[in-house]
Amino acid sequence: MKKVININFQGTIVPIEETSYELLKQYTESLRNYFANEDGKEEIINDIESRISELFQERLKNGSTCITDDDVNTI
Repeated sequence: MKKVININFQGTIVPIEETSYELLKQYTESLRNYFANEDGKEEIINDIESRISELFQERLKNGSTCITDDDVNTI
């Protein structure tokens, strides 16, 4: 059994497994590194994170109790 935590992601509370949160954090950090020298990098990253948040909400509305490693890897 994995530990589930609640995070605020893009203004929405998301129940997510602790290991999944670490995967998400690594991915968002990699986005920041990738777009570090781009004009409008914050807007680009915000758009990507907003879409991830939308996809998380779809999974939760479809009956998932929390976001899992598989969800993060798929998204």
